[in-house]
Amino acid sequence: MQESWAVGKKVGIEPTLILAVMAIESGFNPFAQSHVGAQGLMQVMTGIHHDKYELFGGRRAAFDPVTNLRVGVQVLQDCIRRAGSLEAGLKYYVGAANLATDGGYGAKVLAGQAYLRDVVAGRKVAFNAPLPQASTVVVQAPAPAVAVPHSAA
Repeated sequence: MQESWAVGKKVGIEPTLILAVMAIESGFNPFAQSHVGAQGLMQVMTGIHHDKYELFGGRRAAFDPVTNLRVGVQVLQDCIRRAGSLEAGLKYYVGAANLATDGGYGAKVLAGQAYLRDVVAGRKVAFNAPLPQASTVVVQAPAPAVAVPHSAA
């Protein structure tokens, strides 16, 4: 998504990291919704971050891909800043800040980012290379619910 590059460059977060988070969180499904209330491409918890969505018209904006991306990047940036490192920030982002482990979430995101860096750099990558897999959640969209990948939260 082109917006990932624009937002990432603007706030100083590598766009490949943003894309890797989206891949793990929602499988790039803008209508993804987890059982704990995370929504959209970056699976932002609208109940917790409702204030960030007010600027964009409220909680329903969570399913607008551009809005979800912008809010998700803001949350990710806050998590990294608060935690003091990228790895610790990813642990905060997935909601595991107070847990002993993030269940492999950070490693999945960083592996996805490494793969995307190779793609962007024009390196040869296997098009069928296994990417980090996320767990499954039910998506609530205008159509009937379907299963999509999502990280363990």
